[in-house]
Amino acid sequence: MTRVLLLIASLSGLLLYGSTATATAAVTRPATTSQGQDCVAQAEPAGSVATPTATCYSSFSAAISAATGGRVHLPAATTPASVTSQMIDAWNAVPSTSFVLSVDYKDADFSGGSLTWTQSTNCGKFQAAGMPSGWNDVISSLVTSTGCANTLYQNANFGGMTVSISRNTARSGLGSFNDLTTSQKWCTAKPC
Repeated sequence: MTRVLLLIASLSGLLLYGSTATATAAVTRPATTSQGQDCVAQAEPAGSVATPTATCYSSFSAAISAATGGRVHLPAATTPASVTSQMIDAWNAVPSTSFVLSVDYKDADFSGGSLTWTQSTNCGKFQAAGMPSGWNDVISSLVTSTGCANTLYQNANFGGMTVSISRNTARSGLGSFNDLTTSQKWCTAKPC
């Protein structure tokens, strides 16, 4: 009987320890999907056909901290809807090796999950020949930095219809281009 009780106590301890370790890992590790999450992806240099990979976080403030290489720490209650072009410029003003090009949103009015695009310079000729997993045909609003224009494409590898977005622009909706973005380019003046 003592052995059975000892075995039950040991198994209970292992189960409790295992569930605690799993819970801790889930909290500290970035999410790998974009549904309802705030994600970061690095745009590729012009000419690349690679599809960027997004890393997603449980909060917008964690995503921006990652996107800016840890330079920017937003209050935990900051929402993606509060982002302006001027905020992006302030984040990019501090010397760094990671700059924010634009922020895409899954829903209109800067809501839903967010995808913050970064690169090693404030702007230039960058692209995403395809959208990261979970982000194809879902973009409904976006904000660009004051130094970087953006062109959205309907098809992979920059084909189909396009919508060009000026620098320093916040678009709360994309009209007939809603949920059609499959590739993007960034440059200093539209169209990219």
